Amino acid sequence: MTRTILTTFLLFIGLTTFGQKKIDNKLTEEYQNIKGTKISLIPPKGFTDGLNFLGLQQSESGSSIMIIDIPGPYSEVSAGITKENLLSKGVETSKIENLIINGLPAIFVTGTQNAYGNIYTKLILAFGTDNETIMINGVYPENLKKIGDEIKKSMLTVYYEANKKINPFDALDYTIDVSETKLKFGKSMSNSLIFSVDGQVPTASSDKTNLIIAKSFSEITQEDKKLFSLNRLKQTPIEIGNIEYTNEITIDGISGYEIYAKGKNKKSGETENIYQVILFSDKLYYILFGTTNDETDKSIEEIKKAVKTFKRK
Repeated sequence: MTRTILTTFLLFIGLTTFGQKKIDNKLTEEYQNIKGTKISLIPPKGFTDGLNFLGLQQSESGSSIMIIDIPGPYSEVSAGITKENLLSKGVETSKIENLIINGLPAIFVTGTQNAYGNIYTKLILAFGTDNETIMINGVYPENLKKIGDEIKKSMLTVYYEANKKINPFDALDYTIDVSETKLKFGKSMSNSLIFSVDGQVPTASSDKTNLIIAKSFSEITQEDKKLFSLNRLKQTPIEIGNIEYTNEITIDGISGYEIYAKGKNKKSGETENIYQVILFSDKLYYILFGTTNDETDKSIEEIKKAVKTFKRK
């Protein structure tokens, strides 16, 4: 389950390769560390900290730079970056460059995507090590070329500190307590947390119980929140068999819906019991998504116990 969700973050790039370029960056006073990450950049003028994601944004132009840390070797991630995957997400790639950034292999992609009736340029920089891959996504309205140039310039100032100690919880606007359950913290990705029984992502345990918590990046427009929750469940890499129940729920003063369902993993065919809670707040939402291959009620009850501890800071 977790491996498949991570793959969702990887559906990005691919096209003709151009000449390799080397970039060597050094930290200076101009640099700003992106809170909750190992990444520092020289930010474009007028950009501030991202409100609902790890990165930078300029609200008035709808432009942003988002940092995603993927727990997987760059060699594997880059091998899965194809033009077809990008097109499946509605992004048309026009250029891809091979780079070396501070000694690490990297790719830089330029493409366009239609979103909410507008055309946006997408710039994607990916690089990494044998342990993790960093993706930096720059987005801006296609007609704002000057801002786009500033975003690209900023992205290419990237400085990665592989051994930097960070507290992934500092950059989040919520907390959750799993101390009374068998779950252990595994990994943070963007504005999400992943928990498994052994603290590994993907887990090495035969017990595949896990819990993922994330906050949405963009506002939702659908007024029927129950229908939204059901449709969100169908977007997961699980073939839903039966929805056992859908109930209204309130946690930390936020209302939403809880769904308990049974299904099978589309890739492995393994039985999955699912407990999903979506809480709606200020046109955004928090999703708490737990799955287990334990066919008894025990593991689902542990997931529920953790979910009930959710609190906004």
